[in-house]
Amino acid sequence: MLQPITYRGRTVAAATPRRFFLSDDLDDRPPGDPEMVFVCFMCCYARELLTGRLPGPYSEDRARQFAQAALIPAELLERDQLDAAHTAAALGVPAEELREAHRHAHRLAPAGPDTEETPLDARSP
Repeated sequence: MLQPITYRGRTVAAATPRRFFLSDDLDDRPPGDPEMVFVCFMCCYARELLTGRLPGPYSEDRARQFAQAALIPAELLERDQLDAAHTAAALGVPAEELREAHRHAHRLAPAGPDTEETPLDARSP
């Protein structure tokens, strides 16, 4: 079994139940490169699926969410304001992934006691 790993519209790796292979572009990067590390965690997600530890099917979105959850502390995403470039550099993750995880966390955040929830279909376009 071989799972192609795509990231931002291009194939960047392939995973099997026992190992993964990075594209030459990623493999030639220095250790700790944020995109390479992120893709490695996407490969770990594919491995979990291929070994039956997690249910499938594989999707790039799910692999990215897995990598975000592994690399970005949840309590960091709870903040309203976040300096994405500085924080991403400190964490060693791509800044766009930090921004996406932050947006996702705030879309899913429960309404506070002073917040009025409005159903999506009741909002004006």
